[in-house]
Amino acid sequence: MIRESKLYRIFRYVFLTAACIFVIVPIIPLIFMAFKTGVEYSSTSVLTPPQNWFNFYNFGYAIRVGKLGRALFNTAVILVISLSVQLILTTMVSYVLHRFEFKGKKIISVLFTMTMFIPVVTTQTVVFQIIYRMGLVNKMPSVILLYSGVNIVGIYIMFNQLDAIPKELDESALIDGASYFMIYRSIILPLMKPACTTLLIINGIGYYNDFYIPNLYLRKNVQTFTVALHKFYGNTATPFEIVAAAILLGIIPIIVVFLFLQKQIFHSLTGAVKA
Repeated sequence: MIRESKLYRIFRYVFLTAACIFVIVPIIPLIFMAFKTGVEYSSTSVLTPPQNWFNFYNFGYAIRVGKLGRALFNTAVILVISLSVQLILTTMVSYVLHRFEFKGKKIISVLFTMTMFIPVVTTQTVVFQIIYRMGLVNKMPSVILLYSGVNIVGIYIMFNQLDAIPKELDESALIDGASYFMIYRSIILPLMKPACTTLLIINGIGYYNDFYIPNLYLRKNVQTFTVALHKFYGNTATPFEIVAAAILLGIIPIIVVFLFLQKQIFHSLTGAVKA
């Protein structure tokens, strides 16, 4: 066992403390401002704690006027449906490309890889016309459909996990009379849980923070949280303590999910690194 020097230990803790301060310091003033009144915000420093920690007027105003509650609900519905569909499609496509040999396999793999080098913005003119002719503009299924697609990052994550699953399991199941779909459902999919969790984390965070796609396809009637927050923040008449409360409302769901799933998150991310 390698013993670390005292200097290295001190440097490690100093670095970790500085990193924590760098992350926490911007959040503390945001929390303070979210609970302050307008007069208190304009007359005190951003680092001064609020006088009343039970002042929830800013949160109620943000939810009522900015319609953030409805926006959070729309975001949750989009995430649950799109991530579920994407997870099923990605595992199926990855299983087929990894385990089977067939004509056109290399072409399909190259096409998936090429999508990494094509900026999303350059394809939106054509994609928007397709979504418009399908009658899905300003409707939630438009964003769900775009988010549900299989991407090369997800395929690579699944490939790393599939490399660790021996093909002998497939062959033994085939000898016992199992179909390929049964092998996928009963053997492959349960063993790919770490990779699935990693994909859910990466894409879930990305979709939750995405502004471009929802803003382009959902317009006014149906909004995700990022779109509602942007329009709420863009109103110059809105006091900043209300904006701070609105931002904090968007951070709370992420914190709650992390507290409940932190073991799975750490396990999946460390498993992805090892793979």
